Amino acid sequence: MVWNDFWESTQNYNVEAQDPDLFLRNARDTILRFQNHPSIVVWCGRNEGVPQPIINEGLARLIRTLDGTRYYSPSSNEIELQHSGPYKYVDPALYNTSLNHGFSVETGTPSFSTLESFRAWIPEEDQWPISDDWAHHDWHQGGNGDMAPFMAQIQTQFGAPTSLEDFERKAQMLDYVDHRAIFEGMNAHLWMPNTGRLLWMTQPAWPSNTWQIMTHDYDTQASYYAVKKACEPLHIQLDFSTGAVSVVNTTIRPLPELVISANVYSLDNRLLLHQDLKKDASPNAITDGFVIDLNGILDANRIVLIKLELRGSSGTMLSDNFYWLAADGASYRALNRIAASSLSATAKSARSGDHARVQVQLRNAGSTVSLLDKLTLLDTNGQRVLPAYYSDNYVSLLPGESLMIDIEYSANATSEASKLAIRGWNMATEIVSIE
Repeated sequence: MVWNDFWESTQNYNVEAQDPDLFLRNARDTILRFQNHPSIVVWCGRNEGVPQPIINEGLARLIRTLDGTRYYSPSSNEIELQHSGPYKYVDPALYNTSLNHGFSVETGTPSFSTLESFRAWIPEEDQWPISDDWAHHDWHQGGNGDMAPFMAQIQTQFGAPTSLEDFERKAQMLDYVDHRAIFEGMNAHLWMPNTGRLLWMTQPAWPSNTWQIMTHDYDTQASYYAVKKACEPLHIQLDFSTGAVSVVNTTIRPLPELVISANVYSLDNRLLLHQDLKKDASPNAITDGFVIDLNGILDANRIVLIKLELRGSSGTMLSDNFYWLAADGASYRALNRIAASSLSATAKSARSGDHARVQVQLRNAGSTVSLLDKLTLLDTNGQRVLPAYYSDNYVSLLPGESLMIDIEYSANATSEASKLAIRGWNMATEIVSIE
């Protein structure tokens, strides 16, 4: 879906259009050219402000007479819309509370590149510690994209990073949690008072470490998979602010006799709580399930692991979700002390012409959780195979759990995948041969 801004930029910050007649003639050509394009849903007069009256009234008239099917908003963030931002790290629970009203036109949070991608485009001498070169790639030390709250949260939750590898590992944890919360917060109040949520931004042409959920080189970081998880058409989720477990069904089909379940574990894999409920899910709506007593559990345990599952009446898994949640920021430091995971993996490849597919079977064979595991396809020279499309990534598995991940890519003599690298929060990098 496309929200189409015309060309005047931020009011009281950029100059006004000096030739309104030329502006409106250009707008007329644009509307005529794209009026039948199915993806355009909104015509917008100005980014962060309202066009001068002669242009605003002219645009409204052109859209009414030449299109007549779409909504015209004079401003991108002032009229019946939530104001722009935030653009920095905030407590994820806020996306369910104070940041959950109306149509959010721009919101963003740090989104650090993968370790492999970062190393590929930052000179080695500037990679660590944090340097001015980072700032050229949007790691800002002030303004709307100020990294201070993000850095403070890393320090609070996990301790000061000791290397680039340690920093990236901790950054991906926060990236995943905050990006998932942006859209689960939207889901939690569907469609009142929430009506929409847009990210600022999504994909950079210039390598960037904030706001983006995609990367210029297609080696996609944790934020993308967090958004993908939160935006699945049928989705089970937890509200951090209330402990409510709910089902989001953005399809047009009612779904009867769904089974909602929650299991809460300690870090040493003791089952602390189990709840389940059978419920019908209405179409294009959120359906309340039950509430977990988070305060009581966290008071007693300080940090817990929460696994949610949604199954159909036949027992088929329709959605699952996994959270790590602590009583306060410092309590997350217990994650630094969990034992190394024992993740087993097999990878098999199939090829049809230039199209290749790798099926990866993961299994947690150990007695501790395997957190935020990242898969990376490698060619015979040990280089990343890009682009490659993963059905999921940055995944977490409880002891005994298994997961199948599909990876697709275009194969040729220089991009044939032969190995798979896997690393995670509590797992050193392992290399698996592809059969």
